[in-house]
Amino acid sequence: MLNCYHDGGSAAFQCNFDMYVRLSLTDIIFNGVFERFPKLRIGAIEQQLAWVPFFLNRMDFNYEQRALGMTGYRFKNDMKPSDIFHQNVFLSFQDDALGIRDRDIIGVDQLMWGSDYPHQESTFPRSREVLEEILTGCTEEEKAKISGGNAAKLYRI
Repeated sequence: MLNCYHDGGSAAFQCNFDMYVRLSLTDIIFNGVFERFPKLRIGAIEQQLAWVPFFLNRMDFNYEQRALGMTGYRFKNDMKPSDIFHQNVFLSFQDDALGIRDRDIIGVDQLMWGSDYPHQESTFPRSREVLEEILTGCTEEEKAKISGGNAAKLYRI
C-alpha cells in the first residue's frame, strides 16, 4: 500500500482541496440561494484563485448548454451563474500569481489577500515581498483593492 499522507493530508487532497468549495458554490448558485438572499456574501477563504476561471466557464457552459439535464432553474434578468458568482462570492488567497494573472476573469472586486499568519502556508516572514511579486502587473487601484480595500468594503470598516 502506498502511503501518500504527509503534513495533514494526501497529495491528492492537497492538490484538489478546492473541490468541496466548487461543489458547495455550485449547489448554492444553481439552487437560487443568492436570488432569494441577494445581500448574502459567501467567501472561499484560503482556497487560492487559479481554479476560478475554469469553474466559472463550466458553470456557464452547463447552464447554457445542458440546462434540461440540470435543475431547470433559470436566473432572473438573463443572468448567468458567473454573474451571480461575481455579485455574491469573495475570495481570499495567500500566494497565487496564476490567479492574479486571470483577475479580469475572476473579478478584481472579489479578491482579498491575506498572509494566513501564523499557519504553515503563511507568507510570513516574506509577506510584503510575496505580495509585491504577485501584484507586479496590477494597477495601483487593483493593488489597493486586493491588499485591503475589498476587505474593508466587505466588512464595512
